[in-house]
Amino acid sequence: MTACLRRGRRARRHLRRDRAASLAAASVVLWGWGLWGCAPGGVDEVGVDVVADDLGRPHDLSTPRSRIVSLVPSATETLVQIGAGNRLIARTQYDVQPELASLPSLGDPLSPSIEALVELAPDLVILWPARGHGASAGERLDAVGVPWYGAVVQSVGDFRRLTGQLGRLVGMERRADSLLAAVEAELRAAADSWAGRELVPVVYVVQQDPPTTVGPGTFVDSILAAAGAANAFRDVSGDWPQVSMEDVVWRNPEYVIVPVLNYGTPAVPSREPDRSAGALAAAPGWRAVPAVAAGRVISVDASLFGRPGPRMGEAAAYLARRLHGGPAAPVG
Repeated sequence: MTACLRRGRRARRHLRRDRAASLAAASVVLWGWGLWGCAPGGVDEVGVDVVADDLGRPHDLSTPRSRIVSLVPSATETLVQIGAGNRLIARTQYDVQPELASLPSLGDPLSPSIEALVELAPDLVILWPARGHGASAGERLDAVGVPWYGAVVQSVGDFRRLTGQLGRLVGMERRADSLLAAVEAELRAAADSWAGRELVPVVYVVQQDPPTTVGPGTFVDSILAAAGAANAFRDVSGDWPQVSMEDVVWRNPEYVIVPVLNYGTPAVPSREPDRSAGALAAAPGWRAVPAVAAGRVISVDASLFGRPGPRMGEAAAYLARRLHGGPAAPVG
């Protein structure tokens, strides 16, 4: 363990070598926001009157969609934000916005009732095209003639592409463009709030056992960068890589970030220990992480931080306040 901690201190010195290096690392991500439309993994529009979803399936634009079921919570939030909430005719168990409370719930978005969807007669279903047991939801919808849009949203670039496509599908392109501009402005404002300070090395816990975190290029990685956090596993390949507890200890983050439900956004600032600190310390292996042993744990709202949607700027601003406090004093 002593040798492991020495390696951790070396890793931490590497992550925080100097202020200039930290700000340079952040600027790479900030610059990347301007390349949203070039993010890999999706298909952009294929014609003036047709767009393609993330599986390359064409969707005609001659008639704006008016009866929509979104099984992707971030897409649901996007539709509400661009003013198309009245086009939604159902929700999932994760769509808890007050304006959607009167809509029928389809429960788990990954295993919707196809019969219930058919009864609703939607002219578009937005779903995550993942295969579970048996035929995928998309294949089952094809069999009954219900049109669906496959949305694979893992990065800020994916969010930008989906928002633009949804704007076109509902005939609200300008509102979609305005939303994208607002999100970008919020992310930049979050980054400006910690200007003059160093990035803070963190590990974001997607799953405690086995330890799973966020990889480079994911929307959570971008939120961390905007908040002034250095993702300790940004050099690991994969969107949501599994890592070892030994590697978490070795990388020795200054804070461990835990997404939770219900109490994930406590008031800022707070002098009380984070409510996740004790629970994480009791989890197998995690107390060996110096930040956890010292109580340097930050709870964040799992719904807020777990969706590549319109509230990413809000998430970055919240975490920036938890990590850095108020605005930094002018430099120089």
